[in-house]
Amino acid sequence: MAMDFETLVEGAPAYGVVDARDGVLLYAREGHEEDFEAIAAEVIEASGDEFEAIPLGGEGSRCDRLFVAPLREDRSFDPKG
Repeated sequence: MAMDFETLVEGAPAYGVVDARDGVLLYAREGHEEDFEAIAAEVIEASGDEFEAIPLGGEGSRCDRLFVAPLREDRSFDPKG
């Protein structure tokens, strides 16, 4: 799986996507929890220049939700005027 923000927000059989204020929330689909945990680990490992990933929920080292926020935001205007 390509680890870029645009690809992640498309969703996959193992996870769904909920739009959040400053990013998206990825969540495990029922019956795909192990697949989601593997994807979440890849996303966390790939985070850096393009996006930040924060694992949520679960017990111990398990993760059932992942908040992903883009670090670069394209603006449609020049904030300097």
